[in-house]
Amino acid sequence: MKKIPMRWLFLVLVLVNLLFFSWHQWQQSSVDAAAQIAGLQVNPEKIRPLAADTAVPQRAPPKAAPATAAATVEACAEWGLFSGPEVARADGALAALGLPAEVLQRRVTDIDGYWVHLPVQKTRVEADRKASELKGLGVSDFYIVQEPPNWRNAISLAVFKNEELANAELERLRKLGVRSAVMTRRESFFKQVSYLVRDPGRATIARISELQREFPGAELKAVTCPADMLPAKNNQ
Repeated sequence: MKKIPMRWLFLVLVLVNLLFFSWHQWQQSSVDAAAQIAGLQVNPEKIRPLAADTAVPQRAPPKAAPATAAATVEACAEWGLFSGPEVARADGALAALGLPAEVLQRRVTDIDGYWVHLPVQKTRVEADRKASELKGLGVSDFYIVQEPPNWRNAISLAVFKNEELANAELERLRKLGVRSAVMTRRESFFKQVSYLVRDPGRATIARISELQREFPGAELKAVTCPADMLPAKNNQ
């Protein structure tokens, strides 16, 4: 049998090793490639368009400002309160101003509270004598009652809704020397009158303010006109 030279055997072994090395490298590259492909795969449900992340968020349209009420609230001047003989005097004083009937309203209120007064006198002469005594003691804010009949010739000094204030006034009068003054709880005993003037001008306010000299106990203030005083177009 013919022997194979050692040189050729060595070359064959080198060739086999080269082939094995090449095959092994190809297998390794295939595995790496498969792994890279697998790593690039993502779940479809997690895919979001790029625009969804980079787009400027849409701002909600600004809310419309609340509509301003079209109706204008009219102001009234309120003058009062009056009771007893002062009511007739106040009626006459306002009538002299010549205000239109549609802008003037007279309001009558039955009031409850605490009445500070001198008891009923037997005659008008005695009541007048008591009135003179009061003036001599420095008391000027009072009047002689004529109505109702069962209180005729009593002398009214003050009316309060609060018992504490009534007691304080009673104490003040006694310090002045008005020893016979008393306090009575009353229910709808007297009527009080106030006047409302709708949308008065400066001239009207000035003229009513001048009347304050004759009615020092009355108050003039601004209030919201009641609905029944507003013109028909504003009541709709």
